[in-house]
Amino acid sequence: MYIIKKISQQDSQKIWEDSPNSSIFNNPKFLKKFNKIKYYAAFKGQEPFVCWPVQINEKNEMGIPYMFYYFGPFWSSKAFTKNEHSKFSNSLEIYKKFLEFFSKKFKTICFETHYTLTDVRAFDWWNYKKKKRFIIKPQYTALIKNLNQKSETEILSNYRYVRRYEIKKFEKFEKDIRLKKINFSELINIYFKTVSLKSTKKEFLKIKKTIKIIYNYAVSGLGKIIAFEEVKNKKTICILLLLFDKKSSHLIINLASEEWKKKGIVSWATHKAIMHTKKLNINKFDFNGANSPLRGDNKHSYGSKSILYFNLKF
Repeated sequence: MYIIKKISQQDSQKIWEDSPNSSIFNNPKFLKKFNKIKYYAAFKGQEPFVCWPVQINEKNEMGIPYMFYYFGPFWSSKAFTKNEHSKFSNSLEIYKKFLEFFSKKFKTICFETHYTLTDVRAFDWWNYKKKKRFIIKPQYTALIKNLNQKSETEILSNYRYVRRYEIKKFEKFEKDIRLKKINFSELINIYFKTVSLKSTKKEFLKIKKTIKIIYNYAVSGLGKIIAFEEVKNKKTICILLLLFDKKSSHLIINLASEEWKKKGIVSWATHKAIMHTKKLNINKFDFNGANSPLRGDNKHSYGSKSILYFNLKF
């Protein structure tokens, strides 16, 4: 009934535009900047039901680009809104077709579901009686919803007390800092000084290239870089990088100097980013992952909800 075809970036974009599972991380316009991205779709006749972008490495393995979330299949609006009994049976058949196709074409299968696609039984049941099965790992993101329905006072009231305290306390330091424009060279230098990564030279270059693409996308108007410097010595002390899609603002990078972290700049600047998102009439603020004890707890201290998605490998 369904067949899998390779499709163009333009055709995949048409499916993405009205997909209930669309995000910046599966947006073909964004993905076209990355190497070795291919698009496949499940068709019934001439109608595409599901599009699945994949990135293939030099070992012919499917992978997830660095700093990406929800990199996997997305459904057409028409197919996704069918009756539940139809959608479930369709999903079993469609995913089976994709997995048969991918398992023959690629050495490994690796992807993540969007948080609107949490039924992973089709993957758990595939290869059911065989030794090799999917490794399915539950993951969580931290998401603030319904920003357009809340005042700033209501948003702040959902923060943990310590966040509200730090934001209020930081007001006395506002006179000592100011917004600044930041170039990519400064961003990447601060990033690698702040984030501990054990990377080979080849991996380092890949990470740098990914961040360069994300930076360019943000400064093009499809995101926002919020950076602050000390007035006295012009030293950069905090950087936040957001990317936008139709529904959400995604916090991709959040860096601050140790000195200014202790003063509370992270809480204060994160609140600024949330309010900037609201000002743009974007309804959701996604912290993009809450999967380690300290970072997860920190992200939920802004009143965000735990939202389930899955990482899958075969």
